[in-house]
Amino acid sequence: MTVELSPEFFASAFVGHLAEAGAQDLLEVARSWQPDLILHESTEYGGYLAAECLGIPHGALDIAPMAPYAHPVVTEELNRQRGKLGLAPVSDAWHTFRAFRAGVVPEDFYPTDSRLPSARYYQVPAQSAQGALDPDIAQLSTDRPLVLATLGSNATRLPGGAQTLLETIVETLGELPVTGVVALGADRDPRQWDGARPDNVHLTSFVQQELLLRSSDLFITHAGFNGTREALAAGVPMVAVPLFAEQSHNAGRLQQLGVGTRIDVQDVTRNSLAEAARNVLEDRSYRSRAQGLQRRSHALPDLNRLVEDAAALVA
Repeated sequence: MTVELSPEFFASAFVGHLAEAGAQDLLEVARSWQPDLILHESTEYGGYLAAECLGIPHGALDIAPMAPYAHPVVTEELNRQRGKLGLAPVSDAWHTFRAFRAGVVPEDFYPTDSRLPSARYYQVPAQSAQGALDPDIAQLSTDRPLVLATLGSNATRLPGGAQTLLETIVETLGELPVTGVVALGADRDPRQWDGARPDNVHLTSFVQQELLLRSSDLFITHAGFNGTREALAAGVPMVAVPLFAEQSHNAGRLQQLGVGTRIDVQDVTRNSLAEAARNVLEDRSYRSRAQGLQRRSHALPDLNRLVEDAAALVA
């Protein structure tokens, strides 16, 4: 079933346990290194705490826009960690990002109440390391919509390896008038797949996702942020089946924006998945809204601009 990221768990694990250890390590390194700035990932609070102790500028690269940063229990835990380091409490729930936050999706993706004056937004360059597209995929039929489905690199490590969900996805695509590509996971050899093998569904262990999304009509995804970002940059609407972490929040936001629809794992059947896929494929408004976000993504400055903007914090 879909596991929701609760504010209590986020506060305890990320703002508490991990941040406390990370801050101590960074402060030890800083004694000799003496950094002028700490730029940390948005869910990594150790960098923020260390910078506050050192009295130096700090900012965040936002890798999880929908995490519960502003929840009161998160602020409470943040102040508990600040107290341990002799720092005064803060009342601003967005204090961690107030000086500088670097987003890698358009501002439109963010709910209105989490759009900060300090935020800057960038487009991530295409990954040249992916190489050329798999020739077998390039030769697939072009007379039907192309649907890409993947559950990410961590899905096969889950209890049961998400096998049942993958089987449902493959069987569902086999019943639809589409050309399907299903990435089973980097450690899953498609030759050893013992589930259904519909003629219109290509099974692979790995797919050059960013490349293939450019020519896809629909993305069935677990709504991890990186895949979500890549799909939006390609203007591809989604059917989101969140598994864990903040994926459920990402999926909910996609549905709010009208660029996708959400189905929790426990509600996935061949019928429900087929209905969702047909709806997104046939209702052109999903594609139009996704392409709107794509255009706004393309209007953002390149990620390299982040260096200049971060340096301005020190100046």
